[in-house]
Amino acid sequence: MYKNYKLWIFFGAAVIFLYLSVGKYEEFSIKKSISACVLAKSKLKEDMSPQEARKVCEVEIKQNK
Repeated sequence: MYKNYKLWIFFGAAVIFLYLSVGKYEEFSIKKSISACVLAKSKLKEDMSPQEARKVCEVEIKQNK
């Protein structure tokens, strides 16, 4: 156990950094998903405005989250 202390410190630091990065990039990922959904909805349904598509996509993505 004593010989592997560097390995355990590395794993502990990795877990902490991964936990912190989830909070940072979660909002970015949601924004990108909504943007992609808006683009797809406005291409598929030409009568739908981008504002309407954004509202629909926000509801869909937040329900699936």
